[in-house]
Amino acid sequence: MPPSSTFNNLPPDKQDRILDEALSEFAAVGYARASVNRLVARLGIAKGSIFQYFRDKPGLFSQVFDFAVERVKRHLRAVREATRGQDVFTRLEKSLLAGLELIDKNPRLFQLYLRVVFEGDVPFRGRLLASIRIFSHDYIMDLLGDGVAAGDLMPDLDLELAAFVVDATLERFLVASAVEHMDPGLGLNQADAARAAELAAGLVATLRAGLGARP
Repeated sequence: MPPSSTFNNLPPDKQDRILDEALSEFAAVGYARASVNRLVARLGIAKGSIFQYFRDKPGLFSQVFDFAVERVKRHLRAVREATRGQDVFTRLEKSLLAGLELIDKNPRLFQLYLRVVFEGDVPFRGRLLASIRIFSHDYIMDLLGDGVAAGDLMPDLDLELAAFVVDATLERFLVASAVEHMDPGLGLNQADAARAAELAAGLVATLRAGLGARP
């Protein structure tokens, strides 16, 4: 559900400001309780302008989600390119640490994702979740493929199954870091940066023990 040509014709900085304010609103209270009235009051624009730009609230939410996800993708793509040629487990650890850093510096991005995961009233929920999983799958498959080629991984490793395990493990780690009741044992939710990095290293060491090439 793309925005209208009216929105696309706005200066880029104004587009970003509208989407950024809407991101704050949806991340803070979720889709159902998000208020367009609150949003336009903060933006200082007429309520009708939002519906002229996005047609309706579901259309606005869809654009905000894509806006947030693109920020995350840019961040992780930079990590992937900066670590090319390194050991696959080093790359996984740096990717995990990049995720923790992003949550710490811009928690709204992960809060919005968690809203989609845990709240059933979000419009286009299936499409939004699928878009995340596809990107994550392709990102991890790229790293694992390089790892097999470099001899870091078992040569007969089933990459699809391995990608599923790695994706699930890394996501669960990030969720535990952000949501207290999803962290029953590690203490990750209350950990400082040094402890979180130590736990991330331990997690990747566990993956290495299971997936790594044997001497």
